[in-house]
Amino acid sequence: MHGNTAVSVNISSNGWAWLVCGRRLLIWQYGHTSQRHNHCHELTLPPSDLAHKAHLVAVYVAEGRENPSCIAVSPEGTVRYWPSITHAGTSVEESADLHGQECDSLTDIAPHGCVLATTTSTLVLVNPLVSAGRHSVTCRTLKAPQGWLGGLGRRMSSLIFGALPTSQVTETKLVKVAAVDSKDYNSQEWQVYVLSDQSLQKWLLTTGESERLLYEFDVKRLVREALLEERWETFGGNSTEVEVWMLDMQPTDGGVVILVAANVHTSNDVWYALAKAPTDDLIPPTRFAWFNTLKNKGFCHDGDISELLAYQLLLTKDTAYLFNNYLVAALSLPYRFEDWDTIEFLAVGDKILGGAVCRNIPLFLSKVHGLVSVLPSDCSPFDILNSSNMSIADSTMALSDLTSSQFTEGGFHVTVTEADLEEMTLNNDSSTRLKAAFINYVNKNIAKSEQIVEEVFPMDDEPVIDLDAALDTVVLSVGQDLVNDIPAGDPRWAEQRIPGSSIGSSASLQILHQLEDKQKAFHMYLNFLKDIKLWDRFSAVSNRGLVMPTSYVLGEYAEKIRAAIVLYSLQQEHAMIETAIKRVLAEQKEKLPRLGLSHQDLFYRQVTEVQRVLQMLAKCCNDLIHSDRRPQEVTDTVSETNSVILNVLQQVVQFRQEKVVVFSPRSKLSAGIGEYLPWTTAPGKRGLQEALTTLINITLNHGARAVGDFTLKMHLYDQLINLTDIVLDGRKCHIESIRGTERFKTVLQNYDSDRYDLIKPFSKLPRTGRSRFESRSGELGEFPKFVLNWYMREQKQGQLLQQFRGRDKPPAQQQALAQFLGEHPSLAWVQQVFCGEFHLVSQTLQALAASEEKLVRRKKTMLAWAQLAIMASDEPEDKIMDNVEKIQEEMQLVLHHEDLPEDVLIANALDVEKLRVMSPSDLIKLNICDDNQSANEYDFKKALDLLKYVPDDLDRSELGLLEAEELSSINNNSTFQYLLRVGYEHIHRTLIDKD
Repeated sequence: MHGNTAVSVNISSNGWAWLVCGRRLLIWQYGHTSQRHNHCHELTLPPSDLAHKAHLVAVYVAEGRENPSCIAVSPEGTVRYWPSITHAGTSVEESADLHGQECDSLTDIAPHGCVLATTTSTLVLVNPLVSAGRHSVTCRTLKAPQGWLGGLGRRMSSLIFGALPTSQVTETKLVKVAAVDSKDYNSQEWQVYVLSDQSLQKWLLTTGESERLLYEFDVKRLVREALLEERWETFGGNSTEVEVWMLDMQPTDGGVVILVAANVHTSNDVWYALAKAPTDDLIPPTRFAWFNTLKNKGFCHDGDISELLAYQLLLTKDTAYLFNNYLVAALSLPYRFEDWDTIEFLAVGDKILGGAVCRNIPLFLSKVHGLVSVLPSDCSPFDILNSSNMSIADSTMALSDLTSSQFTEGGFHVTVTEADLEEMTLNNDSSTRLKAAFINYVNKNIAKSEQIVEEVFPMDDEPVIDLDAALDTVVLSVGQDLVNDIPAGDPRWAEQRIPGSSIGSSASLQILHQLEDKQKAFHMYLNFLKDIKLWDRFSAVSNRGLVMPTSYVLGEYAEKIRAAIVLYSLQQEHAMIETAIKRVLAEQKEKLPRLGLSHQDLFYRQVTEVQRVLQMLAKCCNDLIHSDRRPQEVTDTVSETNSVILNVLQQVVQFRQEKVVVFSPRSKLSAGIGEYLPWTTAPGKRGLQEALTTLINITLNHGARAVGDFTLKMHLYDQLINLTDIVLDGRKCHIESIRGTERFKTVLQNYDSDRYDLIKPFSKLPRTGRSRFESRSGELGEFPKFVLNWYMREQKQGQLLQQFRGRDKPPAQQQALAQFLGEHPSLAWVQQVFCGEFHLVSQTLQALAASEEKLVRRKKTMLAWAQLAIMASDEPEDKIMDNVEKIQEEMQLVLHHEDLPEDVLIANALDVEKLRVMSPSDLIKLNICDDNQSANEYDFKKALDLLKYVPDDLDRSELGLLEAEELSSINNNSTFQYLLRVGYEHIHRTLIDKD
């Protein structure tokens, strides 16, 4: 979190709280309910150029739903709706047409949806809908009726109070929106109050009817009149000299309470007041029910009044609470002109982020202290807890790790009697005795538990690596029995229960709670294995045709419990899950027992087979594309199937990543042996490789490529990239587990090939769609690199540079391109030209010229361009000249190549047209070789000039013998020069005569 990132919090009265930080939205439940959600959910808010805030988020539980839904709106008006906060990947978006207005708040009025209010008091009804299994959101601006009778309330306001000020008509500054539901539960009616800086509106929203603006009146004028009436001397009797600010509003019995501030132009004092406006009638009030000026007041320093106007209001049954960022003030109602009772939050870095009232208890979220409840000094906290069924402990987020001993016998039900436990202890079966040890552990009889374990699995003096050892197989057998345990509290399972084999980990009659109880029992089992020191003795077992460390198999069991919980939570929204369950049981020829067990009871009991429904969903999808169904129906089903499977698997992958340390092998006996291929990517009946491959192909060929609607096409490609990410994530886990083994190279090659096939479709997207995936390149980590390699492989280097040309691309793309071009300098210098980095262009071209080994002509061109680039750069003059001298030196070598006689080149089998680059030593030898029949003293001079380019000292000494100091006298001796030339002439004529 950056220090300048805006953070805001909202606490709802329905037991949910949420925090907004940048585009991150964190949601958790703070109130105790029968269905406990004790973990935090994270969602991603819509993109926005303005800071998101918590007041533009609504979290609510729709009727008939277990999991809460969420609606979030960006300040610009982009609405994002999650049908369930447990499925972060499933959301729909809509844009509210606000004509440039900025959004201010979002108010829940279920089942009508939410009221979105702008800073200028425009109201929009945001209503989530579901049709044929597909979710959507509608946005409709609320408008006052324009008919003869429709505007009666507003006209009556004008008759009674006079017309509202013209500033109210042009632009109204919103203060607060509050909604009150009808006490008649059959009418589903909401009264919505909109307080602006000038007026108060009352709207009525009723199911099946159009919205009605009942009235609007000038509340600011009423406040001025009440102030003058109560504090005539203070305010001088002249209403025009009084400045009034509306600060906040809260609904109460029979009306609304408004917090106001006031100041006389001739004073620095700021007064505060609470006023109750009666709103039950269909006509606007003409005066306040009561109006109380508060004793405490503020003092304006240096004309800055903003801090004095930052107070917000909360109401309980008999107390009003005023709070700002650092202070909470309590005032008894009815108010008796007494001093505020205050609590200050003055710790370093502390700040009040938000507040709400839940079950008549005021709650405040402090940056340092967390969730804080404020109680009267004469009230016992225990009285409040007993009356509200809520505790401070319930308010904290619990994200516990599997390794902590978080489960006690109070949260984990064991339905084994003492007699059964004794019988299990004396049993000869190792699995049964390990269960007995586990039950003793749960019952806090640790000594007995350790004794049984020592008897069943005595410690070896010298442990050896043993595949499928008794310890490992028994531990996994008991773990599987726990995961697939029969619900002990459900009488319908009585005839299926075998005495002594079932621990009875759940006493619940509801499937979801049975799964949650199994999760607790299994976590307790993991604690047992670690505390009794069995975990450190694990080796490896045969699993799905592989040798896998035992701890990884236990991790799969935990993942499948998580998958089953997520799948069950989706079932109410997706009927296809129930259909798939029935088909799975039919294929297994599973008969329904008597006493009314359902298909769901049978399926969710056997958690380790949860992958079969996901496989069946893919199979049903495949059957559908070969049927005579309409293309639109096929596309919708493919999208829905992907949504279900992605919701499940993304939760599983997230769980796996969070618990990677928990399930990593730490035993010496499992170090370096076995491999890990997650079940989500494994082949065969116990894995999802074939199912995911089928879905990817169907989504691509019968979905994304077949549909014409651009939005739906992008949605399907979005699902496709998520499916691909899951497949590659599992394959990476497998590769990492065998790194350093003989199979690593072969498996890596297969992975590279499959990865190419999986990612290739994304590179062929149209430009309008490709940008969507470029922005998501972090989710599919290798996608940018793949795209760049694809351009190279397809010989489309020009398109690559054109696509990424300039500096207007996102930083992630620029970084990926820079890293890629670092490996391809032949393209890097072109991109550097586009970016105007001419000094880098020169460096790159010089490096390319130095490494050029094929064509002299290419080397010469590179050097020429390098010289032009450095001269066009902004480098200092001395650096430019140094570079030019170096380039000229290299150019001399090129000229030596070009000066070689053609007959010498032909004699040495060198291509004259495409002359290759040769070393200085080779050039020296070619200049003075026997094939150079036209050689003279100038050729020998060239050879001597080339000596300085020879890098090897020995070669240079040999080639430059005459340059040695010892021979310097004869080198410059005219007699020696004469003899040398005579000898050369004689040899030359002899060779000519022979020819």
